[in-house]
Amino acid sequence: MAKPDINVIARVPFFSKLPTNDLTVILSITQVRQIDKDHNLFSQSDPADGLYVILSGKFQIYIFSGIKGAPPKVLATIEEGQYVGEYGLIDGNPRSASVKALTSGEVLYLPSQAFAFLLETQPSIAICVIDYLCGVITNAPKLKINSPKAELIRTKNLKPNLHNMTSLAGIMREYNRMMAVK
Repeated sequence: MAKPDINVIARVPFFSKLPTNDLTVILSITQVRQIDKDHNLFSQSDPADGLYVILSGKFQIYIFSGIKGAPPKVLATIEEGQYVGEYGLIDGNPRSASVKALTSGEVLYLPSQAFAFLLETQPSIAICVIDYLCGVITNAPKLKINSPKAELIRTKNLKPNLHNMTSLAGIMREYNRMMAVK
């Protein structure tokens, strides 16, 4: 299987402002995987292992309702160019939803451990990711942060390290969970 071109990685908002050489480095640690129809890419509560970019096929994101016998709640359907697992890529927390293949397809997989190494060795990638996360949090409707770091988030002055990225990913996970139950 041939690797896709760097534009696939450039469409992931974390990476959209990176120069070509950084995108090439990220692409070099990815793998293309085939997914059969009706198979889960991952399941809710599974350990996070990385980011998945949809190369082909159609996938459904869903969560379990928590009520015995109740059907799962479908959150979204995603297709080529879209991605899942972005917060798990950073924070390693268990999956907050399941993703099932509605058709057979291909995904580009970026493993968390390799990405963590890149963040340490490629500061420009870490800066881009932290800036993106700060921007998402600052612009999230109905999200209020009452913390000494709130101003650092608004001004994108957090140190670009994995600890701060993990904290920001945790804020977004909680916000997404809150919005999903509405």
